[in-house]
Amino acid sequence: MMDSLTLGFSAALFMGLAFGAGPCNITCLPYLGPVFLGQENNNMKTSWQTIIPFSMGRLTGYTILGTIAGAFGLAATQWIEQGIAGQVLGIATILVGLYLLLGAYSNKKTCASHHAVNKVEAQPIIFSPVEPPKKEKKSRIYLTMSLFSMGAGMALNPCIPLVTILTVAASMATPIDGARLGIAFGLGAVVIPTLFFGFAIAYFSQQIKGHLNQWGKKLERLSGFMLIFLGISTSLGWVQV
Repeated sequence: MMDSLTLGFSAALFMGLAFGAGPCNITCLPYLGPVFLGQENNNMKTSWQTIIPFSMGRLTGYTILGTIAGAFGLAATQWIEQGIAGQVLGIATILVGLYLLLGAYSNKKTCASHHAVNKVEAQPIIFSPVEPPKKEKKSRIYLTMSLFSMGAGMALNPCIPLVTILTVAASMATPIDGARLGIAFGLGAVVIPTLFFGFAIAYFSQQIKGHLNQWGKKLERLSGFMLIFLGISTSLGWVQV
């Protein structure tokens, strides 16, 4: 087993950066790509509402794994990975897909009612109370929690750099040191994907939606169905992250 003194916070951070710069982006793309394509108002300015909850979920997942490895050893961590990782990621992906589908169909009705209202002659408004759209807030909270769970589920899936971190955390035999390594690896792992998806993927998805504007609703529904299928496949173990 690797000596616990050979891997500190900075080394774990660097391993996370190396992992986040390469394999992580490829792994996250099938899950996050449809989310960016499927949201009607998602662009480079609003993309952070999607990527931040997902990244925070991943960071939380890595921290939990490191803590468990430090407290109970590597065997407990492997049990969690094999038992619930795929289910958490799969269910969260299905929930995000359902959000996109429901949004696509409800937006259609909203647009129709909006056009109907525009036909009515405008009347002078003396007092118009500003009330926050509760339905929209609840919908955003639902999506945020689903994206957070998706990120946490992805973090619970093993990869070679993460197994190394957990092995060292297990050798330390303290939950605090394990959590510290998990946080360091998580910070490194989420930085580059956050910037990559927040800028590059958000930009390209915005361009794609702009060129396929007439297919907007169908693209949203297709993205939702893709995520639901991917979530089911992940839950059943057909897709390994």
